[in-house]
Amino acid sequence: MHTLRSGRTGVKRLAVAVAAALALVAGGAAVSIPATAADEPFNVALASGENAPVTEVSYVPGWNSAAALNNGVVGPTNTLSAMWGTWGAPGSPTQDIATYTWERPVTVSSSKLYLWQNHLTPGGDSGVMIPAAWKVEYRTSAGEWAPVTGANLSYPLPVLNTAAPVASQPVVQANWDAVTTTAVRLVLDRVVFSGQRKATSVIEWEVWGVNAPIVEPEPEDPNAFIDSEAVAVRTVTGTAPQLPEQAWVIGENGPLTYVDVEWAPVAASSYASAGEVEVVGDPAGYDGQTVSATVYVADTLSDAIDSVGYSATITTPGVEPVLPDSVRATYDDGTASSGVDVDWADIEPAAYAAADAIFDVAGTVAGYAPGAIATVFVVEPLNQTEPIVAIEFDSAPQGSGWYTTAPTVTLTAEETASPVATVEYSLDGETWQPYDEPFTVDAQGEITVSARATSEDDAVGEASETVKVDTIAPTTGIDWIVVDGASATVTLTPSDAEPGSGVTRTVWSDGPDPSPTGATNNMYATYDEPFSVQLTEEPRYVHVQAQDAAGNVEEHVTVELPTLVGDTLDLQPTVLQRCVAGKVVLAVSVRNADDVAADITVSSSFGKKTFTGVKAGATASVAFTTRTLGVSGGEIAVTGTAGPDATYEEDVAYPAFSCG
Repeated sequence: MHTLRSGRTGVKRLAVAVAAALALVAGGAAVSIPATAADEPFNVALASGENAPVTEVSYVPGWNSAAALNNGVVGPTNTLSAMWGTWGAPGSPTQDIATYTWERPVTVSSSKLYLWQNHLTPGGDSGVMIPAAWKVEYRTSAGEWAPVTGANLSYPLPVLNTAAPVASQPVVQANWDAVTTTAVRLVLDRVVFSGQRKATSVIEWEVWGVNAPIVEPEPEDPNAFIDSEAVAVRTVTGTAPQLPEQAWVIGENGPLTYVDVEWAPVAASSYASAGEVEVVGDPAGYDGQTVSATVYVADTLSDAIDSVGYSATITTPGVEPVLPDSVRATYDDGTASSGVDVDWADIEPAAYAAADAIFDVAGTVAGYAPGAIATVFVVEPLNQTEPIVAIEFDSAPQGSGWYTTAPTVTLTAEETASPVATVEYSLDGETWQPYDEPFTVDAQGEITVSARATSEDDAVGEASETVKVDTIAPTTGIDWIVVDGASATVTLTPSDAEPGSGVTRTVWSDGPDPSPTGATNNMYATYDEPFSVQLTEEPRYVHVQAQDAAGNVEEHVTVELPTLVGDTLDLQPTVLQRCVAGKVVLAVSVRNADDVAADITVSSSFGKKTFTGVKAGATASVAFTTRTLGVSGGEIAVTGTAGPDATYEEDVAYPAFSCG
């Protein structure tokens, strides 16, 4: 089903402005809202919390974990999987980035950072160091990244104690003016040491704030109000409350207007004892909509104001804003009143002359020195005949700009002058499909999602968004040959399926541990050219992993090299895959690098071949036709004998391959 919204209330421009006015819009400007006990800041980044964020990072190697960033564990550690790290990031970037994205908006004002490093530590190689600087940015309502700001904002860094260096660093904290948003990101500037940019590692990244209130659905009636006064009155026990004769409402384009209200009766039992009572009112001229009031009942009433609520209003260009006659004040006895007089500052006409302007107006409140603040949003009135079409993705791309998980697209078509009849979409600009429900962009590469909606009077509204999608990790082929029976020369062939983002880096490690993350293996190095591995009497393993520009990381590929044996026959097998007449062919060559003739047998799932008396220095070759368009990875068994003692036995692995 496609999403239709009737009337004019669904205009995206207006929806954003209204939501911002209520301090609900994701990524809007900083808003000063008096805090209450229910609004005490907490770590909104926790993965286990309500409205937990999605975590994305610019890069993470297989031995670290992006999920560790917000698992709530902040203690010192040297367990690599208990932290996010960036060692081995392709291209040695100048910055490392982590992003939290929330489904519902949050209002955030501080961040805590727990860093890890191994410069000067016992066994440390200085591959990971304290960053040169860090900062926090938030996503604005326009989808752009902007820095958080504040008069006292600073980004402290831990100072390494070179006399007694430790890996896990003490927490550092930054505080800023509160912003409401759906995403924040941490940017770490890499430090340059000995001519190299050093990686960074974070044990935990906390973001402190509160969940923003949930945006209420927009009204279906274009003439309905979109916001109304939160009426509050106070009374003492046994005395009937005096509810106001009028309350203000705000229509789609403003301005704020006061209307008569007929309140429901308040039973005497409701104010016989201290407490709160909700009363519903019927506003004149708005059938089907109601306003509400909260009656606070107390034995005695205080005159000390504890806080004043935030106000907001809407107007159109050139129309003088109307601000409320009073504000809602909360007293130190816990009661509240919306009838507290306020004296607003004068507004210059230039402030509301243009659409999309946003500005604050200061107000004076007797008995409350901080006063009040009202924000005015200047919106462009609706003047559109085509349906308004919007394209929304269920997530943001990685920091690389690529989606590594196929995004889901939701289309909305909002009627203007005439109801919407049809909604369609296209992924190639030529073939159009009817839109019934959210769909997944399964194609790879740079994709333009186009959408159009046609109204009953044949007006057409259009929208398009271009995304880059690469959900397939690269693959690496591994070939090796034994040299003089003492070492193996290893050649890697990484590849990324078209139209992917392309391989950016391939790393390798070797050692005695068959696990790619084994502690006894050598550190991973970047692959530039074939490398040599010394053979030993025990098995030795080569571990390989490639990454593409989108951020997809290959599962580790591991091969076992032969061991050193005194009477081992020196054979050097090679397996290549080719396409012949559209079918896969496995071409196997075995060079007799020994100084004696040898009998050689080559076996595969597609056949077997034996060569007798292959001379020293000669090569035996065989091609196995698979008769298929593609093969999964497998092994070729190569055995050989020379004389009574010299033998050779090896399984040579080959990767999956396709001609289709």
